Amino acid sequence: MGENDQHLAAALRLRSPSALGDLMDHYGSVVYGLVGRILAGTCQPEDVEECVSDVFLKAWRRIEEYDATKGSLRTWLLILAKYAALDARRKLMKKQETASLEEHVVSGDSVENQVLSKETAAEIINMVNELPEPDRTIVYRRYFYYESIEQIAKGLELTAKAIENRLYRLRKMLKTKLGGGREEIAHVPE
Repeated sequence: MGENDQHLAAALRLRSPSALGDLMDHYGSVVYGLVGRILAGTCQPEDVEECVSDVFLKAWRRIEEYDATKGSLRTWLLILAKYAALDARRKLMKKQETASLEEHVVSGDSVENQVLSKETAAEIINMVNELPEPDRTIVYRRYFYYESIEQIAKGLELTAKAIENRLYRLRKMLKTKLGGGREEIAHVPE
């Protein structure tokens, strides 16, 4: 651990308010970036900011749990950020599902359509699992892990354009396979 991190951790343990400010100044952008990636597509910017604030508040309250022998202050802070963002994502997704369910009930959406929608989701997952590599990995990394096109391209050593083209063809193929008179249900995210 760097000397700066040692001083910062010691000052936080002494409950120095300036230490919290220094922690936020030093690691704020890294924490914000991680939280933003995890919450991407599920929230508003203020939700990301609230989660980042919660991370630093947790760090302030739980600094006694930090053990320099197990990792750097940055790593510990990013672990707190990861779990806080995943919790926030689950809550936001649950809230969206509840709102979506209420919309279905209000719009008079039948139970049959809801069951068909769940069956279609299971069908999509089965189709994705049957895809050859690297297509399966690309779909999972993009739509399940919410990675950017650039991150996927770098990880698979392909160009971003190649990833975009594969995703386009895969979406088109999934829509075609799901077609068969169920156009309103056969929505695969762009």
